[in-house]
Amino acid sequence: MNDSKNEEVMIPDWMFSQEAYTPSEDKEAFLSKSTKSVLSVLAKLRFREGKDGKFSAIPSLKLFYTILLIILTACSRNYLFTLIMCAAVTVRLAFFSAASIRQILSGTAGAVLLSVFILLPSVFMGNPQTLMNITSRVYVSVTLIGILSAGTTWNKLTGSMRTFRIPSLFIFTLDITLKYISVLGEMCADILTSVSLRSVGKNPQKAKALSGVLGISFLKSREMAEEMYAAMCCRGFTGEYKIRKKYKLRLPDFFYTLLMLGCVGLFFYLNRNM
Repeated sequence: MNDSKNEEVMIPDWMFSQEAYTPSEDKEAFLSKSTKSVLSVLAKLRFREGKDGKFSAIPSLKLFYTILLIILTACSRNYLFTLIMCAAVTVRLAFFSAASIRQILSGTAGAVLLSVFILLPSVFMGNPQTLMNITSRVYVSVTLIGILSAGTTWNKLTGSMRTFRIPSLFIFTLDITLKYISVLGEMCADILTSVSLRSVGKNPQKAKALSGVLGISFLKSREMAEEMYAAMCCRGFTGEYKIRKKYKLRLPDFFYTLLMLGCVGLFFYLNRNM
């Protein structure tokens, strides 16, 4: 009994040696580019409250005059009206914060550069006015949409669509699709981060890692779809969007209404003899 207690335990020598493992270097362009792409999409999909300004009009009015101004700009045959709209949109853009201006102009710059790239041959064919005309219209249209998105909460914007009798199925599909893109994008970003943290050494099977990320994302999306369907059934959702909050007309609403009527009058005045 005592001999067993006094028995010495010998520790192998290899347990005293320090590890000198140096993993081989591997290029992480796949993980870094994939994470950057997902995060860039998520940066544009923000469903935050409190985006409405103090002197903003009601959401339905903002949606109406945005669509109306885009149609007037596209249909105008007088380039002076387009220049006036460019100046007005730029002045309206100056009232936003620096972060909002950067976000709006990032989308506008891509659309303008694409239009310049497509219409660049017209300059060499002797029609430079076509490039200026189309590019300025694209600037006005895309910036107006960006101002509407940056100055209106997403829930209020989808609710205002029912004011114009837009089908509930269309609103439901648009709302759920964009929100699912945001949720699945955050999930993919977390999965890619975990894969990057667990990657040690060189991974020769990058296609297998990609298939694993896609497989997990598919299973998670299916699970969330089932949970969302069960939650809708429990809450009695029938697919009908109802506006709970009744908006009252305020002083900014009358101001934007007069401004909209002024733009319509200016459009007909400048295009009456065209």
